[in-house]
Amino acid sequence: MSRAVALRWNGLPVEARISRKGDHAVLETGERRVEAVIAREGAWIDLAIGGRTLRAATARDARGIWVALEGRLYRFETLHRHAGERVDADDSGEVLAPMTGRVAAVEARAGATVREGDLLLTIEAMKMEFKVSAPASGVVRDVACAPGDRVELGQLLARIAPAAPVAGGDREGP
Repeated sequence: MSRAVALRWNGLPVEARISRKGDHAVLETGERRVEAVIAREGAWIDLAIGGRTLRAATARDARGIWVALEGRLYRFETLHRHAGERVDADDSGEVLAPMTGRVAAVEARAGATVREGDLLLTIEAMKMEFKVSAPASGVVRDVACAPGDRVELGQLLARIAPAAPVAGGDREGP
């Protein structure tokens, strides 16, 4: 089975196709192809990609499927067949909870400058820690949680004002 999906990467929409046959899946964008072997255990998915195994948390809601992987939260949405319909870019700078759990530690502080990939906070769930990283470089506008808080999937954790773009900079994508 193959279907079109919309994925957000660095706040920008990316159109892709996902094909799946048994435990083998392929994600293709115009620029990249990623093949994986998938093993599902409840809300967790183990992805074997090129000799490396990654564990992702997943949850479904009315907007699509949320995937929390390596400190980042991705939302997959099915594209509608209407011509020209696209997902708008999410430039809100919102960092959302990748899973339901308890905030174990908060590293981010309002007013602090962060770079893409910097640790913002840690969430614990089912004896596992999930590191939430900055999705883009910028300045932390506010932090909406504290250590010990219980958070739900998709709940606002922080807001980051994006850094000004650098001329000639490269941007990696999925």
